[in-house]
Amino acid sequence: MKSTFNILYILIFAIIAFLLDPCDANDDACGRLANDIKRSNKDSYFSVKHSDVQACFESFPYDKNLAQKTIETLKKTLQGFYVYLSEAKEQPRQGFSFRAIDLVKELDSLLSNNYKTDYQFMTDIVSLIDEMKDNHLKFRPACYLIFIYNQQLSLYSAVNNDKQVIKIFADELDKNTIDCEVTHIDGRPSIEVIKEFADTLPISRDSGVRFNFALSGVTFNKNGDLIESPGSFTIRNQLPKQSSVEYALKCANDTSKKFTREWKIRPLASNIFNTSKDYWNTFCQLNNSIELTSPNAETVVPKIYKMSECKMVYKTPIAKFFVLSDNKTGVIVLTSVLPPDGNFVNEMFELQNGFNSLEKEGVKKLVLDFSGNPGGSLELALFIVYLLFPETDPSFNLDMVVTELSREAFFQATSQSVHEDFIDASLIPPLVNISSKESIARWAAETAYSVTAIGSPFDIFSYKNPAINDHFHTVKEFIGNNTYLRGGTSTQYTSKFVNRYSERLNLFIELLSGNFFNKYEWKSEDMIILTDGYCGSSCSSIAQRMAIKNNVSTVAVGGYKDTPLSYSSFPGGQVLEFEELIAELDVVGLLQNETLADLIPPPFSIRVIFGFTLKEAYDVVNKDNVNQEDVLEFVYKPAEHRFYHDEISARDPSVLWLKAAKELLN
Repeated sequence: MKSTFNILYILIFAIIAFLLDPCDANDDACGRLANDIKRSNKDSYFSVKHSDVQACFESFPYDKNLAQKTIETLKKTLQGFYVYLSEAKEQPRQGFSFRAIDLVKELDSLLSNNYKTDYQFMTDIVSLIDEMKDNHLKFRPACYLIFIYNQQLSLYSAVNNDKQVIKIFADELDKNTIDCEVTHIDGRPSIEVIKEFADTLPISRDSGVRFNFALSGVTFNKNGDLIESPGSFTIRNQLPKQSSVEYALKCANDTSKKFTREWKIRPLASNIFNTSKDYWNTFCQLNNSIELTSPNAETVVPKIYKMSECKMVYKTPIAKFFVLSDNKTGVIVLTSVLPPDGNFVNEMFELQNGFNSLEKEGVKKLVLDFSGNPGGSLELALFIVYLLFPETDPSFNLDMVVTELSREAFFQATSQSVHEDFIDASLIPPLVNISSKESIARWAAETAYSVTAIGSPFDIFSYKNPAINDHFHTVKEFIGNNTYLRGGTSTQYTSKFVNRYSERLNLFIELLSGNFFNKYEWKSEDMIILTDGYCGSSCSSIAQRMAIKNNVSTVAVGGYKDTPLSYSSFPGGQVLEFEELIAELDVVGLLQNETLADLIPPPFSIRVIFGFTLKEAYDVVNKDNVNQEDVLEFVYKPAEHRFYHDEISARDPSVLWLKAAKELLN
C-alpha cells in the first residue's frame, strides 16, 4: 500500500512539474537552437546544426494576412517608383541571361500558393526579386539572415592548357587540398553546379559575372594588404538546402580524393532568445525598441598574399596606387567608391595625391583595376572621371517613371524647394584656418559639396535639361510628355535630365578656378580598364563613362571560357531604400494626403531590407553616330579583351596587370 502511494505521489509530482514548465526549450524549435548557441558561444569553432536552424525557421506558420500586407507594400512601391518595372518584361539582349518578368503579376501569384510556413513564403519572394538580376532591387527579411554559413574552404576558376577547371583556393581545415582540381560537387561536374548556384544570384544580368562572384579572389583591405575575397558559393547568408557539400578532387600526381564538408553555421546577432516566440519578436517582427546587436568578431587573422610585379606608392581608404616592374606603368586599384569615414571631400584630395604620386614616378601608362567594386558615391565616381578627363562632361542622361504617386511627389517636393534661384548659402562653412593654397581649395570643396546637396530626389529644381543646359523651371516642364512602349506596356517617364550641378562638380570646379588640380598627360590610349565584371553601380558609372565617352579600352578577367564577359554591372541611376522613400513622402506631406491613401505603400510589419532603383541612365551616341535611346542597365557591353586566371594570377593580380600593360598598352 505504501509502495502504491509513493508511485502515485511521483506521478502527481511529475504532472505538476510538466504543467509548471510546458515550454521546455528542447521541445521548441528555436529553443533548441538557443541552447546550442548558449552552450558554445565562447567557442570560435562551434557550429549550430543545419537541422536546428531549418526547424527554427520553419516553426513560424504561414500568416495569410501578413503575406498580403507584405505583397501590398512591395507592389505599391514598385508600381509607384520602380523605374524598370516595364522594361523587366522584355526578353534579354543577346549576351545577357535572365528571365523576362511581370513582377507585379508574379508577386500576386504567390498569394495563391498553399504555403505552410512563413519561411517558404519569404524565400519565394526573395528568389523572385533576385530573378530580376537588378542588384539595386533588394528584398531581404531579417528574420532569416541571422546566420552565416561557411564551408571553410573557397574555390576559384583557372584555365590551363585551354581547359577551364575549378580549384581549391584556400582550405581552413586541410591545407593539402589547396590547388587541387575539384572535378565534381555533390556528384555532378563542378562548373555545372557552380553555374546553377551563380544563376540564382542577383548581382548581374551577365551569367559570367555571376559565376565570378560565386568564386573567390583577392582584394585589398583598408591597410593595403592583399587578402582573400571569399566567393558566395562557399560563404552564404541564406540557409543552404543541404547540410553539407561533397567534393571530389584530383590532386598532384593525379591522386583522387573525396570528402564531405558540413556547413559551419554561426549567428550574426548576439541578441538573447529562448523560444520561437522570442526569436520572432526579436529578429522577425518590426520592433523599433529592439536593436540587433553583433557578437564579438572572430579573431581570424587573414592570410596576406604577396605581389611579385609591383610596388605600392600611395594608398587611400578606397584606392591603392602601384608602379609595375616595367617602371613605366601605373596601376590604380579602386575597391569601392564609398569612403569608410564618409569624408568624400578628403577622399577627392587623397585620390589626386595618388595620381600625383604616379605622375612623379614617371609612369606613361595606366591600368585601372575596378574588380570586385560594389560602387558607392556617384559624385566621387564622376570626380574620378573628371580627374583624368577634365574636358568632358561625365554625366549620362537620366529619367524617372511618372505615375500618379511620383507625379504628386514631384509637385509637393518642388513646392517646398529652396533651390530654384539660389543655393543654400546657410551651409557655407566659415573661412577659418586658411593658411595655404590647399586649405583654400579644401574650404572651397567643402562649400561646393555642402551648398549644392540635393534635398529631395523629387525636387525638380535639382536637375537641368541637358539639351539646353538650364535647370527645369516647372514640374510640368520636367515631367514632359514621354511615353515609351516597354515590355508591351505604355509607360510615362520624365524628361531626360542630369543633376543641376553635374553631381556637384561644376560649382566645385568653378570655386577652385582650375588652379589646384593637375591636368595629367595621360590620354585614352594610355589607359585600360581591367575588371572581373563586378564593377557595379557608381563603379559602373566610372567604367562606362570612360569606355563609352572617352574610348578607354577594357579587359575582363574570368567568367566562362570563350564566352564574352561584361566589364561592368547594374549601372542603375539612383537607388532608394524603402525607409528613405517613406521619409521623403512624409516630409512633402503625401502620407497625410487622404486622397492618395490607396496609392501609398503601407509600412512593413516585419524587419526587412528593401530597396529599389529610382532613376535609370541612358546610353550615348555610339561610334557610328547613331543616337542611342537604350537604357544602360539592359545594354550588353562586353569587354574588348579577355584574360583568365591561372594558379599564380588568382592570388597575384600584378601578374595580370603586367600582362595587360605588355599586350594591350604598347
